[in-house]
Amino acid sequence: TSGGAALVTGGLADIAIGTDQGGSIRVPASLCGCVGFKPTHGLVPYTGITSGDQIDDHAGPLARTVDEAAACLDVIAGYDGIDDRSLGAPSAGSFDFLGSLAGVSVKNLRIGVLKEGYDNDLVQPGVKQTFFDTINRLKSLGATVEEVSIPLHKEGPSIWTIQQRISGSAGILGQANGRRGLYLTEFEQARLPWTSSEFEKLFPSTKNTVINGIYLSRNFPGLYAKTVNIGRQIRDAYEAKFKEYDVIIMPTTPFVAPRHGSRESVLKSFEPSIGMTNNTAIFNVTGNPALSLPVGWSKAVDDESVLLPVGLQIVGGLWQEKKVLNVAKALESSFDWEQEGKSTVEETEDVLNEVRRVRESSHL
Repeated sequence: TSGGAALVTGGLADIAIGTDQGGSIRVPASLCGCVGFKPTHGLVPYTGITSGDQIDDHAGPLARTVDEAAACLDVIAGYDGIDDRSLGAPSAGSFDFLGSLAGVSVKNLRIGVLKEGYDNDLVQPGVKQTFFDTINRLKSLGATVEEVSIPLHKEGPSIWTIQQRISGSAGILGQANGRRGLYLTEFEQARLPWTSSEFEKLFPSTKNTVINGIYLSRNFPGLYAKTVNIGRQIRDAYEAKFKEYDVIIMPTTPFVAPRHGSRESVLKSFEPSIGMTNNTAIFNVTGNPALSLPVGWSKAVDDESVLLPVGLQIVGGLWQEKKVLNVAKALESSFDWEQEGKSTVEETEDVLNEVRRVRESSHL
C-alpha cells in the first residue's frame, strides 16, 4: 500500500506513483485525503514493478488535485513496447487528460449510486452521511443521480483474494509465467532463492499470501480459473450498467483511517483493516478505472474528537478515464472539501447535541 499518499498529503511530494493490486492507490488516498487514480488495467505499463497477480496489477498517480493526477497520467500512460498488459492501450504520449478538464461539468450526466457499495453494516455512519451529502451536491450541480444494484459486487473480495493468493504466491516464489514483459526485476532476483531463514523475515501478510497460495493450488485445482471466469461475469455486469450511466459512485473505504493494529499477534495487527478493500479490490478484478476523491470528514472510530478524511470512489467503464476525471474535477471545483466538509460534521454534531438536550429535558 502506497506511502506516497502520506507524502503527497503532507506536502513532502507533489505527485507520487503508486501501485494498486487491491486498492493500494485508492485506499491510502481516501484515508489521507488526496486524489488517487487507478486507471484501466494496462493503460499504465507495469514494466519494472514487482508483480502480484498480473490480472490485478495496476499503476497510477497520487496527487493533491485532480489536475495534477491527470497531468501525471498524461506522462505515464501508454504502451511501452514491453508490457503486454498494455497492448490494448494507445501509444505513450498520445493522451491529453489534463487538457480535457477545461470547463468540465456534470450537468446532464447520469451517475449511478451502487447500493451494495454503501448499504451494509460495515460502513461507518459518518462515512455514509458524507457520501449522501456528496450525492446531494452532485444533484445540485445538474447530474441525474440514481441508485443501481450489482449483486455480484459482493463477491469481489472473495474472487480477488483467491486470485491474489494463488498467482501472487507464484510471483513471490519466482514462478510467474504466461505473459510477455520484463521478468525478474532487481528486487525479485535479489530475494531468490528462498530459504527458511529468509522466508521467516517476510512481513506476515506476504507469508499469508505464499502459504495460502500453495495450499489452494495443491488442494483446489481449477479454482483460479473459476475466479477468472466469474471475474469476467462481474466485469460484464458493470459494463452493462455503464451503457446506462456515465460513472458509478460509492465510498472508497467503509470507514476512516484506523489506528495501527496491536503487535501482540499477527491477527490483532491486521484486525483494524478488515473490510477496508470491500469496494476497491473488485475493480482490480474487472480492470475498470476508479478514482478516490476526498469529499469530507468523519469522526475517528475510537475518538470522536478527531476528524479524518472520507474518500468518494468514482468508477467508469473500461478506457473511460476522461469521464471519471470529468466528474472528479467538477466535484472538486464545486467546494472546498477541507473547510466545508469539517463544517458539515460540526454542524451535524451541533444539531445532534441539541436533539439530545431536548430529549433529556423532556424526561425531567
